[in-house]
Amino acid sequence: MLDRRKDARNSTHRRGLIKYGATGQELACTVEDLTLAGAGLHVGTTFGLPRVFRLAIDGEPTIRYCKVVWTDGKKLGVLFE
Repeated sequence: MLDRRKDARNSTHRRGLIKYGATGQELACTVEDLTLAGAGLHVGTTFGLPRVFRLAIDGEPTIRYCKVVWTDGKKLGVLFE
């Protein structure tokens, strides 16, 4: 499989929290890898997960806005907006 990343991928395995919806729904995730442009996430389920959401990563003060670009079972790739 061709890797199209422009930036180096850093393996992190850090806890993350996906936040979405008007009522403040949250879904725990693992941030498997991270680049300047996006991340690879592992979630318990992708059911009901929107294509755009906010991502908080443990140890980082910034909440990132994300767009889902691929899914594979319980794994997904996001671009930071």
